[in-house]
Amino acid sequence: MPGTHYAPHTGDVHLDSVLAADGLFVNDAYYAACARTHWHRHSGGQLILVRSGVGVVATRSGEVAVVRVGDVVHAAPGEEHWHGAAPDCFVTYTSVSLGSTDTLEEVPGEEYDGVWG
Repeated sequence: MPGTHYAPHTGDVHLDSVLAADGLFVNDAYYAACARTHWHRHSGGQLILVRSGVGVVATRSGEVAVVRVGDVVHAAPGEEHWHGAAPDCFVTYTSVSLGSTDTLEEVPGEEYDGVWG
């Protein structure tokens, strides 16, 4: 879905738009356990500020970061990534995205499970 500002999700996800102006999109997000985005990329990059719970951010290059309260993650412009909650815990964060979001394929269950061993 080129031209949108968010990626589709798998699982129970709630998004609240805080700001959408001039290519800047700020959202508060709640992901239930196991919920996650599809693979996607932001034309201007994205910041994720973790507010509670435990989650993960993974990149196409194989980097995987388990994130917790206070962590800040940056996805560079065009970097393919996905993010979501741990299998046994929710995660909430504020995301700041620039430009459009290009949605790619869904993250399959076995790929998600592989992150957690």
